[in-house]
Amino acid sequence: MPGHLSAEEKTEMNDKAVSAIILCLWDKVLREVARETSAVLLWTKLDV
Repeated sequence: MPGHLSAEEKTEMNDKAVSAIILCLWDKVLREVARETSAVLLWTKLDV
């Protein structure tokens, strides 16, 4: 993530990324990752 972003901007970017990923998931997959709040952790869990 770019270093020039504020903590608030980074949080907003992460939240938007998580939302975008979740919108693309089927129900069964969504149940497995629904509690993740970090886009990186969510991607990692999906990659397995």
